[in-house]
Parts: sequence; C-alpha cells; structure tokens
Amino acid sequence: MPRVRSGLARTAAVLAGGLAMAVLAASPAFADTSQSSASALQISLLGGGLASSGTASATNDGTTESISGNQNPPLGVLGGQTVITAGVLAQNVRAFNDGTSAACAGVLGVGGTVTIGAGGSCLVTPGSAVSLNLGTNGLATIALVADAIYSSCTATSSPSATGTTSLVNARITSTLLGIETTLLNLPANPLPNTGLSVPGLIDLTLNNQTSSGVGQLSVTALNLTALGGALAGVTIGTSSCGANAVAPPIPVIPLAGAPLALGIGALAAGTTGGFSLYRRRRAAARS
Repeated sequence: MPRVRSGLARTAAVLAGGLAMAVLAASPAFADTSQSSASALQISLLGGGLASSGTASATNDGTTESISGNQNPPLGVLGGQTVITAGVLAQNVRAFNDGTSAACAGVLGVGGTVTIGAGGSCLVTPGSAVSLNLGTNGLATIALVADAIYSSCTATSSPSATGTTSLVNARITSTLLGIETTLLNLPANPLPNTGLSVPGLIDLTLNNQTSSGVGQLSVTALNLTALGGALAGVTIGTSSCGANAVAPPIPVIPLAGAPLALGIGALAAGTTGGFSLYRRRRAAARS
C-alpha cells in the first residue's frame, strides 16, 4: 500500500507540474509595437497664417501596420502661398512587426522620389532644383535652393533611435536683375542642431534633433526664421520615430485562473490514481 500511495503522489505531482508549466509557458510570443510620423513642409506667415503638408503616421500593434495621412501630398495642400510653386513633398512612414519603425520627410525638386527600404533606410532620388522664395532684400529676391532637403529616422524596441539630415546642393541665394549670387552654402550632412545665419536676413537650424525619452527621436532637416517681410518661418522635413516597446505576453490561461486550473489538474491526477488502485484491488481479489 505505501508503494501505491507513493506512485499516486508522484503521478499527481507530475500532472500538476505539467499543467503549471502550460499555464506559465503556453502564451504567445512578445508583440513588439512600433510607431513613426512625418511632415514634409510647414510655412508660417506673419499674422498667424500657416500652410502645411499635413502629417503621415504609422503604427503597428505587433501584428498589423496601420498608416494614415498622405505620404506624397500634392503642392495644392499648401493653398495659395507663393513660397514654393514646384517640387515634390515627401513624408514616408513605416512601422514594422518586429518593433522597428522608420520615417523620411522633406522637399525635393520635380522628378525626385523617396521610399523606405529594407531595414528602414531612406532611399532618395533627387530631382531638379527646387526653390523656396523667402522674400526680398531691397530689389533682390532671397531664396532657398536645393535638389533635396530631407530628414530620416529609425527606432527599435530595444529601445534605441537614430536620425540624420541630408541637404543636396542646398544654398541661400540672392537674385538681382537675373543674376544669382550665393549668400550661404549649406552643409550636406550637418551635425545635430547646427546653427547658421545670413546676418540681417535669416536664421537657420539644421538637423534639429529632440527626444521625449529613451527610444524616441524627432529630426527636422531645416528650421528657417526670416528676419523681415511677410514670411515668418519655414520648417522642412520633420521625421519622428518611437518610442517603440515590447508588449507583455497574454497567457493562454489567465494567471487569475491558474489556481483553479492547477486544482483541476491535481483532481484529475487523484482520480486517475484512484482508478488505478481500484483495478489493482480487483486483480488481487480474482487471484
């Protein structure tokens, strides 16, 4: 009899332990969530007027990506402004199932394209030169001219985030009587938060980077503040990535129900053992 009881105890323990492992381990894999957003261009006028390309955004709950907003808005969304009259607005976003996200945003010349490639890389084909009219200085017209101005960022759920800015053949010019003069050449890959100016005309911040916390980063390719005229400022290429996160797993059997599930397992083990003991006694009686 002691051996029978010992065997029953071992059987109950094995079954109950196995069920406990199922309760704790039989849950879905961690679901990495991700997010990003992008805005190509904002133009601020004195008196509070604003022209904006809007914002595109992407989110992923770990299984499904959702994208809202126009990633390639037409210039018509800027209304009747005269700062930019030809070019391409790009605000591309992705949020992947693996907890990574990416964004690219900016302004390109006619024929330019922007896509997000493998690993969240920003793939840009510059077009012809795009010109933004910044106003006048006396009889001269001041402009920002470039083949492309854009920012990009990526983020992971580790968490981490990185961002860069690229300016292709970008410069501030003054045109008088049809003759263009370069006032300031802008660096192709400026360091974060680079400040430049054309004294008395404009102030610039290139590759402006800010973060709300670990794993989140916002990058603006170019912030321009005009020091006179009707134009107050121009913001080109704002990309934001993260914060992305690893979501907690959801057990197949909720933890609140685990004690009941384990009790049922133990009862099942006891019932099985009792039935085995009954069969042994009948076999002994027959002999």
